[in-house]
Amino acid sequence: MSVSGDAGWGAKKPPKRLGGMAEALSIASDLGFSIPPLQEDQRSMSNSFGGDKSDDLDDKNVAHLTHVSEMEKKCESLARITAILKDVIQNKDRIIARLQQPYSLDCIPVEAEYQKQFSELLLKAASDYGALTASVADFQWSQNFRESPSVWGEMLRPIPAALASCTRFFEAMSAMRESFATLQQLRVSRSSSPMTPSDSSGGDSKFLTPPQWREGSMISDDSIVDSWRQEPEGL
Repeated sequence: MSVSGDAGWGAKKPPKRLGGMAEALSIASDLGFSIPPLQEDQRSMSNSFGGDKSDDLDDKNVAHLTHVSEMEKKCESLARITAILKDVIQNKDRIIARLQQPYSLDCIPVEAEYQKQFSELLLKAASDYGALTASVADFQWSQNFRESPSVWGEMLRPIPAALASCTRFFEAMSAMRESFATLQQLRVSRSSSPMTPSDSSGGDSKFLTPPQWREGSMISDDSIVDSWRQEPEGL
């Protein structure tokens, strides 16, 4: 190994650092091994890479602010604010005049002793807001019908007759249901009541004695009577 080469590499000896690859290269340089110097373009590349990375990070952080939809929303907000400011500028004299008045002409002043009643009135109006809104909705719904009252009268005329027919049908069904309930109650009461001996004796004997038995008993009774009649004649 030449002396000039050692002198040249000795001038470019990397700084000695503790630990890692830097310390190994420093030890190799002390032992006389050649170490390629760090190029300037590598440093510039690393610097540019770090700059690009930071730029990407910044873009990521502000991406939601620079999106098209966000920019459109901001433009709309600015347009609304601009319109409001224009109205304020055009009506500044009227606004100043109303602010200088103790109260507006279209308002009712509320004294301190009536604050409680005024609060109750506001609560009552707020509670009636739902009914008022429903009434307005019904009114708007009724405005959709453009027919004349005579046409609606003809269309609504069959409704009372139909309601009367339904009422009569309901009354008839109710009466029939009551009749069936009464009949069922009578059947249950008759089936549950026991039969007494007096009731059985008072009835017709045909339902108690078979026919052949009744005829046999009548024949035997007639023969007995005939035999009684023949005995005196023989004597």
